[in-house]
Amino acid sequence: WLSGSALLVLIYYLGAPTYLIDASKADLAPWQAIGIGLGFLTGGWILYDALCRSPLGQRLKLFGVVWFLILTGAALALSHIFSNRGAFIHLGAIIGTVMVANVFLVIIPNQRKIVAAMLAGQPVDPALGKRGKMRSVHNNYMTLPVLFLMVSNHYPMVIDHPLNWLLVAGIGLSGVTIRHFFNRRNAGSSEPMILVGGALIFLLVMLLALATRPKPAE
Repeated sequence: WLSGSALLVLIYYLGAPTYLIDASKADLAPWQAIGIGLGFLTGGWILYDALCRSPLGQRLKLFGVVWFLILTGAALALSHIFSNRGAFIHLGAIIGTVMVANVFLVIIPNQRKIVAAMLAGQPVDPALGKRGKMRSVHNNYMTLPVLFLMVSNHYPMVIDHPLNWLLVAGIGLSGVTIRHFFNRRNAGSSEPMILVGGALIFLLVMLLALATRPKPAE
């Protein structure tokens, strides 16, 4: 996260006129573009953390659907504000920031509290472990989508497509599905149809990209 943030600043913020701003979408001054980018990063964590602490956080599947829709909405918004590469780097940075904050602000502190209570011979609050596990599960499912977003600039077929936000959402859903297959297999339940489902989602995304790509000017 530290190296990624440094690259975000060096390439996209210091080079905002070249790499971040697309005047055909939004004619922003560099300081405005940087402020919007940082606002998305900060707001993403605040919203995610608030949802986790709400009753919705106790319903894993429903939470996953809501968070997926929020990220899809962020992809749509960012794709209309920034350059394509700037938009999806920021989407990846939102997810990466959430994952890192989960580890350093929730998972590790809760583990330390549990260990301290055990060493002191005091009762351990089970809610600490439950909250840490929930954030760990979230991080697990966000791993493959964030990996794709980290290298998304190498796939102009996707990020330069008019429906780039929808294609990225589909690829993210495919990654989550494939991750679920491996989670189930590691738990001792082999369900190959889940993997097939993830592959089919990816195939549909690629077919959509090919079917709706703009025709070259004659």
